[in-house]
Amino acid sequence: MSALQEQAVRMVRGLSDENTSFLIEIMKRLMPQKNNAEARPNDGACMQAFSRLDAARGEILQYLPEDFDPDKELEEARAQRYGGID
Repeated sequence: MSALQEQAVRMVRGLSDENTSFLIEIMKRLMPQKNNAEARPNDGACMQAFSRLDAARGEILQYLPEDFDPDKELEEARAQRYGGID
């Protein structure tokens, strides 16, 4: 084992279980996957993430002005960026 690998092992041994779990998640995302099935999260995790995002919408709205119109904002941003293209 190289000195760098030994240092990594020492660091991992010093982590709590929660931090070790977090590290494993990061490593899974950074390391190349052997097949696409492993890389794709299961449907339950996707639905759970969508539910959290949907629940956060109410909280996010408090930071927007009451007269906020997302379609108008989008149109203005497009006009500003691509105004001369027709």
